[in-house]
Parts: sequence; C-alpha cells; structure tokens
Amino acid sequence: MPSAYDSQAVEAGWYARWEAAGLFRADAASGKPHYSIAVPPPNVTGELHLGHATNGTIQDVWARYRRMTGYEVLWLPGTDHAAIATQNVIEKQLEREGTTKEELGREAFAERVESWYASVGDTIIGQFKQLGASLDHSRTRFTMDPAYVRAVRTAFVRYHQRGLLYRGPRIVNWCPRCMSAISDLEVDWQEHEDTLYQLAYDVEGEPGAEVVIATVRPETILADTGVAVHPDDERYRALVGRYARLPLVGRRLPIVADPAVTPDFGTGVLKVTPGHDIVDWEIGERHGLPVINGMHLDGRLNVPETPAYDGLPALEARARVIADLEREGRVHAATPYRHEVGHCDRCGTVLEPLVSEQWFLRMGELARMSLDSSARGGVRWHPERHERTYLDWLRGIRDWCVSRQLWLGHRIPVYTCANGHLSAAVEAPAVCPECPSNRFTEDPDVLDTWFSSALWPFATLGWPDDTPDLRAFYPTSLNTTARDIINLWVTRMIFSGLEFMEEPPFADVIIHATIQTSDGRRMSKSLGTGVDPREVIAAYGADALRAWVAQVGMSSQDVRFDESRIEGFKRFANKLWNATRLVRGGLGAEPVPRVEPDAELELMDRWIMARLQATVAAVTAGIEGYAFQSAISALYEFAWHDLCDWYLEAAKSRLRDGDPAARAVSLHVLDVLLRLLHPFMPFVTEELWHRLPGERDFLLRTAWPESDRRFDDAGGTLAAEVERHLQGTVEELRQYRKTLRLAPRGGHVLIHRAHDASWRRALADLGAVEVVTELPPGPQLGLAEGFVVFPMRAPAEPPVPAQRLAQLDADLERADSKLANPEFVARAPAAVVEKERARAAELRSRIARMRGH
Repeated sequence: MPSAYDSQAVEAGWYARWEAAGLFRADAASGKPHYSIAVPPPNVTGELHLGHATNGTIQDVWARYRRMTGYEVLWLPGTDHAAIATQNVIEKQLEREGTTKEELGREAFAERVESWYASVGDTIIGQFKQLGASLDHSRTRFTMDPAYVRAVRTAFVRYHQRGLLYRGPRIVNWCPRCMSAISDLEVDWQEHEDTLYQLAYDVEGEPGAEVVIATVRPETILADTGVAVHPDDERYRALVGRYARLPLVGRRLPIVADPAVTPDFGTGVLKVTPGHDIVDWEIGERHGLPVINGMHLDGRLNVPETPAYDGLPALEARARVIADLEREGRVHAATPYRHEVGHCDRCGTVLEPLVSEQWFLRMGELARMSLDSSARGGVRWHPERHERTYLDWLRGIRDWCVSRQLWLGHRIPVYTCANGHLSAAVEAPAVCPECPSNRFTEDPDVLDTWFSSALWPFATLGWPDDTPDLRAFYPTSLNTTARDIINLWVTRMIFSGLEFMEEPPFADVIIHATIQTSDGRRMSKSLGTGVDPREVIAAYGADALRAWVAQVGMSSQDVRFDESRIEGFKRFANKLWNATRLVRGGLGAEPVPRVEPDAELELMDRWIMARLQATVAAVTAGIEGYAFQSAISALYEFAWHDLCDWYLEAAKSRLRDGDPAARAVSLHVLDVLLRLLHPFMPFVTEELWHRLPGERDFLLRTAWPESDRRFDDAGGTLAAEVERHLQGTVEELRQYRKTLRLAPRGGHVLIHRAHDASWRRALADLGAVEVVTELPPGPQLGLAEGFVVFPMRAPAEPPVPAQRLAQLDADLERADSKLANPEFVARAPAAVVEKERARAAELRSRIARMRGH
C-alpha cells in the first residue's frame, strides 16, 4: 500500500465498479422488506451546491445502511424543470447575446431549453456520482418526461372533476419582469428605506373636514375605492357610513369599519385599494367595494381616467402624485419608514399585488385531510419541532394559485371549444363533450412548478398507472429537505399523496441544517458566497465532505461552512489507511482465525472488543435516531483514539511477532469498523475492505454489524482497568515528562504487581520497563492501587528550572485570585468557573510533582 491515501486515485474507479455490478439497482419483485427514497429533484438551472451535498449525503447514509440491514432499497434520482427559474436563466443568456425570447420565438426557445436541460441534467447526475450517491440511475426521472407530463395532467383533471379547481379574478403577487403570478411562498422579503406619507382626504358633507390616511405607495391612491377604520377606534367612529372624496380623482369613497385595520399604524385610517393589496382585497369583498386594477402587467399605472398618470412607471408616478398633492396642501407629513418589500425570488424585481384571472386549487378539504392524517401520526418529523411549521401553515392556508404566465412548464390541460364550452382533459379532445364543435383553444398558462413536484413520490413510480414499482415502493420511506421548502413542497406532497394515493407519501421527514458561509452569511452564487462541492471534493475527497455533513447536518438549524473540519476528516481517512497498512503488515500468510471469547486474549484485546461492541450500538442508535452526528462522532473516537492511539500501539509488537490473538482481533475490529463507516465514507472503506485478506464482496452486500454480547464489558471492569488505570498512567507519565521538560521517551518505568502483559507493552514506548517486587525509596508517583510507580527524579534527570516553577506559581496565584473573587464565581457561567477550578488543581499537582512532594 502507498504511504498515504489518495482520494482522487480511488473514488472515481469505485463508483464505476459499483454501477457495473448493479449494486444500486432496485428489484421491485424482491422478497426483502422495501425501503425507498425519491431524491428531492434539483432544479435544472445549474450545478449542485452544498445544500444538495448535505441532502444527498443524508439520504445516501440511509440508503447504504438499509441495504446492509437487509432491505431492498430504491433511491430514485431525478431533476425538476423549474419553469420560472430556468426561464430566467435562459433569458439572461439571451440578454447577454443581445436578443430576447420573443425575438427568438417559441419553437427556437423550446429547442434551446431542451439543450440546456440535457446538458445541466447530465452535470447534476455527474455531481451526485462524485459525492458517492448510490442512486438507481436506471430509474432517473425528469418532471418534463412524457410519462411525468401525463401524471401532472391527470392530477389536474382529477382535481377539476372533484370541483377543487376554479378559475377567476383574484389578487396575486405579480412579477412585472417575469410577467407572471408568483406564489406567496416564493416572495423574497427585503428591507427597504421608504417614506411614509400622511395624505388628507375631504369628508363629504362637512366643509373643511378631513380624514388623514398613511401610505408608502401614494401612487396607488388613484385606484382607491374605500377608506377603512377599526370598529373600536373611538377617534373615527362617527365617520363610519359617511364618504370621503379621493384627491386628484374626485371619486366617492365609503368609510367602513373593519377589524383588519391596525389602529396604531400611521393615523389609524387605511386607504382601501382592493386591486393592489391582499388585505384591501379582503376588506373590499366584505364591504362590497369595487375593484380597480390600477396597474398594467409590466408595472406601469393603468388609470386612464387620470391621463396625467396613466402609463407611468410606479416610481415616476409616485413623484408626480406627491408633487400634485403638495400643491393642493394635502401632504400633512412625510417621515422615513423602514419596512419589508416583496421581491421575486427568481429575478429580484419588486412584486406588485395585482388582480388577475388565475387558476386556484381549493385548499379547505385538502388541508383538513392533512391535519387529520397528522393527528393520526401519518408522518414523523425529525426534528419534531418542524411539524409545527407544517401545521400552522395548513391551519391558515389560502387557496393555491396554481397558474403561471410563462413559456416553460406544464400547460394547463383545459380546452375551450369554438362555442365557449370549457373542458379539462389529459389528452386534447377530438370533440367537445357539450356540443359538436371540434375546434379548441388550449389554456395558454402553465402550472406552478410546485404543482408538478408535489406528485414526485408517486409520479416517479409510474402513477397514474398501477406499476410494480408503485406497488412495491409507495409510500416512500424518507424525505429530506431544508426548512425553507416545508410548505412549498413537503406540505403539498403530503396532501397530494393523501388525495391521489389515500396515504401519506413518506413515513419520515428529515429537515436538515442550512449551510451558511464561514462568517454566517447566506450562500449564494449571485453574491459570490457559494461553495462548489466539487472544489471541496477535489481538495479533500468526497468521504471527508460526507463525514463533515453527517456530523453537522442534523446538529442544529444553521451550520457555518468549516473547511478546517473537512480537512480533519481527510486526515481521518489517512489515519484509517495507515491503520490498515499496519494491520495488513502483521497478518502474515496464514489464515487468520475468528475471535472467540474463550481464546487466549490479553487485556487490551478484550478491551478493544468491548469498545467495539459499544461502538456498534452507538452508531446503529445514531442512524436509527436521526442523530448522525452521534454516529460519526462515535466512529471517529473509536477509530482514532481507541483503535489507533491505544490498541494498535500496544499490539504492534505482537503483530510483528505473529501473535494469533493480536492478528485475529486486529483484523476483526478493522473489518467491523469499515462496515460501520461505509454509509458515511464509502470510498475509503471500500478500498480498504478489499485490501484485507480473503475473498471479499462489495461492502453494500455485507451485513450490518451487530453487537456481540459475549464481549460486553460487564460491570465496566475492563474500562476501569484500561481507561482509568492504564491509559491514565500513560498520560500521567507523559505529562510528568512534559512538565519537567524531559524527552518524551527514555529512562526507566517501574511496574509493581502488574496485572497484564499489556501494561508492559503499553509503557514500553515511554521507557525501559522494569518489573520489581519492592519499590525504591524516595518520592514516587503511584497510580491504580500501586500497579505502576516511577521515581519522581531519576539521577540522570536535569533539575527543574527555577524560571519554569516561578511561572507556574504565578499562574496558580492568578487562578486562585479569580476563584477567591465572589463576583467571578457568582456571575461567570458555571462551566467557566469549573474550568478555572480544574486548571488550579492541575497547576497545584504539577508544581507538587516538580518539587518532589
């Protein structure tokens, strides 16, 4: 074996071998218990990011673990067409080329999109392979595949037949650049510095009387159709039922009382513009106020009755409106105002609330169905707190606007015949169901991307057909995602599964951490703060990235990118490599026997076998409990410290001498360790597994280790002797030498009444070991009930430097002074106080040893 692990030389080769062997291909007819995951489909808008790497690693840990525990696993890959996002990407490309999609034309635009999908889709799949994702590529799906398109159209038609879909004018979030409706959940709220204006409207029938409203959008007053106050606001109760006059226009505005008004905002009087605000729309519906759509689709004002403002962009119209109102003396105040403004999360344009003819899905029955399922424990959430996000949204849900005005996406399968009859159909009808007409116009809009991705867990398995995959692998077992799309996607998958499959689409949902930049900012390619997983893999290897993700992915809500910790796992992979080199070098040519409890095992053999059983239990519990950080930490501690630092250091001379017990134990422990690590670090473990002796299949085809209770440390006697006594002695010797600034090795170590040869071997690395029956006179250090002692000052040892002692005395004085201060003890965190006490105790002990007390 080379002297160091080279991830670049190993990883690509193993993935090709796994695929060639068909390790990831699922068999729907298998008699094994089934386990399935449908990959949250990445948007085909560019390369994967660290969020995808986090998601993919968590899923792959489960997929590999379940295969090793005897399941037939389907981990199904795929990508999402991401209509609005992809259209924005292509339009930006065209803009750089000096053209537009309109100039290109629909057909040429569609061809360009298809080419983009093919190229980026291949890139995404390639990145998943680099990560080591054990995906069944024979089942790769895309949300614009013909079969998937049919599933989407079928879902729409069935909703329509159930009366859950309707088309009508409602107020929506409108992007003037994308020229499309935008979901409430896809609004990017950004803080703006604006001006809050107080504007006076005359009260009809009372000369000189005014009602003053407050607004940051004075240009929208031109579409006002009412004024509202809170029913309990004594200041304005007498105005309710009267009328105000709209400045610049002269329109009569009824003054109504409505609980939606916030009395302590501005003046407590709300201008009601039902065509430009969702709250105003709802007030208008309650009070029968007319709706004026005061804006064109591109964000310019649509107020033909006031030609001076008609067609102006919003900001230009605002300046003119304020100037005209100031001339009339109607601007009573203008103060700075900070508030959040909605932007299109795809292109960044300020959104405009706009009344538009759209398709809506009625959510009342679907929400009740989902809430009932949750009450029955239909889906388990990890961490559990995220279920509240899901439930809260369902309880306050509005009807879902599912239509978009884009060139990309699933066309809404609704046809209108020449006589005006409307029908929803999976396939274009030949004849109108209501009349003989055979001429149709298809609805020009497309469906919200989330409508199609809501079907992902079952549409990928062949729905609406009754396929072997659908019968075998639905409901899926696990869904993983970040918290920002719980309601955009997870909630919609749940009610879609309940509606079309009559059961939730998955049993468990993992909400993993969001990866931030190292300084806590949001990762973004456009901001230049994104980290490409391929660069991390090139520098440290996929295993190191995966191990770090496993350590942090479920540890908290937000995690900062930490390259140093990833580098630490690269060193860990190299540690495993060198441990395997050491063990392999000591195995010899003869077959290695199995490890049995009644074999002639030394103390360290029995101890490492006991530690191994505890590690098997800890790792299994960590995975099963969705606490991957516990599992990977247990593996790291066992491999690095227990196995490498202690057992192999103590056993290497035995391995050189061909000791049967050391050979058997070393090989067995390494074998089990590689199997436990495989779901987290598949490449290095597969490579090392195949470098061990004997015929070896792929790790995915081996059984997950189970604890061998025969090697349990009953009562903790092994741990006490090794970890407290032996390891404590070694550490004390090392600290003693360090304190006296002696060489780390050399001199003599005296063993009195040693219990096991392992002690002698463990201490031999520190100096010449001598077994004595009587202790020499003079100051000595004794541990573990007299098991080990050594002279405090050997004749060859140099005297303790006075300068060093003076420094330690000063350190102790400072520590004691802190602890004697009542304010420090009372106000400092308990952990800080305890640390200071421990430091003082260690300083006293060190000074005493140096002085020979």
